[in-house]
Amino acid sequence: MTSTKLTDVAEEFAADVVLADDISGFSAPDPQTVSEVFLTGATGFLGAFLLRDLLRQGLVVHCLVRGADEAAARARLEDNLRTYELLDGLDMDRVRVHTGDITRPRLGLAQETYTDLTGRIGAVYHSAAKVNFLTIYKWLRKATVEATHEILRLACAAGAPLHHVSTTGVFYAGTDRTPRGELDPTGPPEDLSLGYTKSKWVAEQLVLEASRRGVPVTIHRPGQVWGDSQSGACQPNDFVWRFIKGSLQLGLYPRRFRLEMNMVPVDYVSAVIVTASRHPEGIGGIYHQVSPGTLDSERILKLMRGAGYEVQEVSILKWMKAIAADLTNSMAPLLSILAESDKVEVAEFADDLTRDLLKGTGVDCPAIDEAVFGAYVAYFVRHGILPAPQAQDA
Repeated sequence: MTSTKLTDVAEEFAADVVLADDISGFSAPDPQTVSEVFLTGATGFLGAFLLRDLLRQGLVVHCLVRGADEAAARARLEDNLRTYELLDGLDMDRVRVHTGDITRPRLGLAQETYTDLTGRIGAVYHSAAKVNFLTIYKWLRKATVEATHEILRLACAAGAPLHHVSTTGVFYAGTDRTPRGELDPTGPPEDLSLGYTKSKWVAEQLVLEASRRGVPVTIHRPGQVWGDSQSGACQPNDFVWRFIKGSLQLGLYPRRFRLEMNMVPVDYVSAVIVTASRHPEGIGGIYHQVSPGTLDSERILKLMRGAGYEVQEVSILKWMKAIAADLTNSMAPLLSILAESDKVEVAEFADDLTRDLLKGTGVDCPAIDEAVFGAYVAYFVRHGILPAPQAQDA
C-alpha cells in the first residue's frame, strides 16, 4: 500500500483502509489439532497473560520480541513475565523467542525463519500495540496499521487463523448511551478523540476486509483492561491507576469528577480469547470482553477507602491545580486531557455473542469488588508502586 500525504482526515483514513492484493482467503484448520501458535505482544500486559494461558493449553508458542539477539529478547520476555508474577510455574521450554519487529516487512524476521514458521504455526494471536493516548494517528500508523498488514500476510502464508486484539475504543461514545453490541457499526474514525483509537479502528477495518476475502479472522474488543482478579497483578500506567495514585500522592480526591470506565480483569480477557480460539464455532466471530457495569469515580473512592486509604474530597479545580503544581504527580502527564473536560466517559457495551459462546465453559467475568481491588492494592504495595494503606500502617 502506497503511503499518501492527505490533509483531509476522512480521506486519510479511507486511503489507509486498503488491503494489499496478496492477502487472500483460506480454510481454517480444526483448532483442536493446532499444536504451535504465533504470538505478538508477549512483552506487554495482556500478551503476558495470553502466553500463560496458551502454554496452559499445552501449545508451543512462538513469540515475536524486539531485542539485539535471541538471548536479549528472551531476557526481556522473562522480565515482563516476572513483573506480573507469571514466570514461576510456566513451561518456558515450549516458548520459542524470535527477534523481530512488527513495524518491519516480514516482521523483521529472516526469510528462513519466516518460511519455517509458516510451516509450523496453526494460529496467530496479534496482541502487540503501541498504546499512547497523547500521540497523534500518523505517529501510530506504522506500529498499528502497517503492522496489521504484516500480521495478515503471515497468517495467510501459514494458513493460520488470526485472532486480532482490538479495543472497545473503536466505538464513538457521543451522547448516545445505547449499548454497542459486537456487530454494531464502529467509528466514525474522525469522531474518535485519540490517535490510538483511530489507529485501532483502521487496523480493525483491514482485518474485516480480510474476513470478507475469506481469511478466518476473529476480532476481540476488550474494555479497559485491569489487573488479574486472582494475583492482583496490574499495569501501573493505565488512566485509572494513574488517577488513583495521583489522588493518593496529593491526599486529595476530586468531588463530582465524572470518571466512568468499563474495567475488565485481564485474566477474563485472556480466557475469552483463548477459549474462542480453541473451538471451531469461535473462529470468525467478533467478541467483547467487557464488565457487566462501569466503574465510576464514586465507586473508586469507596474502594480506596475500603482498602484503608484516606483522601480529602475537594473541588475538581483545586485537585487539578494541585497536580499542576507538582510535575512528579502520577496524573501530571495527563493533565492536558483533564483540562479539556470535567468528565472521562466511555460508551456502554453489550456482549451477547460473547456470552453465548462462553455458555458451559465456566468462563465468566469477575466482579471488581472489595476483594479484587484489595488484591490490586496488595500487588502495587509489594512492588513499591503504592504506599501501604493507612490502616495497615497503624
